[in-house]
Amino acid sequence: MLSKEFQDVYNIFKMNFYASMCANSKELTMQEAFSLDIIYMLGHPTILEYANYMGISQPNATYKINQMIEKGYLIKEVSKEDKRSYHLEVTNKFLACYRDNDRYIQKILGDIENIFNKDEVELLEKMLRTVQHHMITQGEI
Repeated sequence: MLSKEFQDVYNIFKMNFYASMCANSKELTMQEAFSLDIIYMLGHPTILEYANYMGISQPNATYKINQMIEKGYLIKEVSKEDKRSYHLEVTNKFLACYRDNDRYIQKILGDIENIFNKDEVELLEKMLRTVQHHMITQGEI
């Protein structure tokens, strides 16, 4: 039961995120929205780090990255450590779309605080911190 409930909530968040990303930008494909989300979460990865995370070749990653650069959602910055390498950074254009998802999350959090009492909200916070810590220490991210 917990598995199904967790998966259902996770799917709603995912669906809302990608739907809002693509609704705000008619030029973004679902795959590009996913890629930009990954790049954002990886925090300035190199092209190779992005390619390895996505399980694609570096030339394929470069092609996809160039498409997102052309659309204005991504920039490449020369690495300070290795001038032959580039770090990827999402642009304000991407962040503007991302903010819609943040507003949705804030709405849901407000709903949680209205539905549950203070002790239940604090318990949920504790449970989420524990799960997050476990995932990090187990190398699951």
